[in-house]
Amino acid sequence: MKFLFSTRIKTAMGIAALTLGSTVMAQTETLRIQDYPGLGNILVRVAAANGYCEKNGLKCELKTIPAAPLGIQTLMAGDIDVAFGPAEVVIQAANKGADLKIIGSGSRGNIFYLMAGAHTETPNSAKGYPAVMADLKGKKIGVTSRGSGAEFQLIDMLKGAGMTGSDVTIVPVGAPNTALPAIANKQIDALMLFSPMDGFCEAMKVCRVIVDPRKGEGPKEITQLNGAAGPMTVRGDFAQKKGPVLDAFAKAMRESESFVQNPANFNALLKIVNDTFKIEGPTGAAAVEASLRNAITSSGFSLDPKALQAAADYLQKTAQIDKTFDTSKLLQLR
Repeated sequence: MKFLFSTRIKTAMGIAALTLGSTVMAQTETLRIQDYPGLGNILVRVAAANGYCEKNGLKCELKTIPAAPLGIQTLMAGDIDVAFGPAEVVIQAANKGADLKIIGSGSRGNIFYLMAGAHTETPNSAKGYPAVMADLKGKKIGVTSRGSGAEFQLIDMLKGAGMTGSDVTIVPVGAPNTALPAIANKQIDALMLFSPMDGFCEAMKVCRVIVDPRKGEGPKEITQLNGAAGPMTVRGDFAQKKGPVLDAFAKAMRESESFVQNPANFNALLKIVNDTFKIEGPTGAAAVEASLRNAITSSGFSLDPKALQAAADYLQKTAQIDKTFDTSKLLQLR
């Protein structure tokens, strides 16, 4: 009888322990993730909307931060958990001592592309890159912010064409919603920006893409970034403490990638984008749809380590960082 009682107590305690353990594991972890105005962080938007985050025990909370350097600053301050931005900005920060780890990609293809205003003559556009860059000499070119990935890549394009940043005037114009009136009103002559600016160009005829690295156009230092152009980055201490959380996040991202890459899901994908970013009117709707179609091929979580190292090598070669940087120490791919 004593043995039976003891066994029952132990069994009850075991069940209680399992129940408590299940409760702990079932607690939802919140991840605060950088987003941008426009199409933004497509994989995370889809994962949140379709329940992939919730399915993996996560709440994916998007935080709009319109420039990559600000995203890294916010990450280091602990106000977000995952930054999303150009590889160059991540490498620059790590080179200065920031403890960062890259866990995957938000956008494999290059984030930025160069557009000329409808009022800007580009007689060399038929010749493509690098000849078309000469048409921008003396012009005002917009970027998201000074020191951003957009500016770094613009400088790369100029250098690849035998020019320098002093051959143009670089103007901060913010995200597409503020860049659009700037180029439509001829306050700037060209833009180095991200989606849905290409959609605005196509639908509203206020600008046109003249160099598109996503299609292999531009200097090889930029086109080699295809595969690691827009990594998702966390703090080193966060990666160390939250490994299971990041593994769950990776599962959600891969589910999201599968959904995005399936052509049958385009209308559902467009609805998700329109629920988070919408431009009123038929022209606005056409702009969003065009941008989304252009962005799909780049949307993937896997990251090419060779492309990331190529970015660091070029930054060092052009004296944007002061020493050779081994990007393998940044990688904690899930």
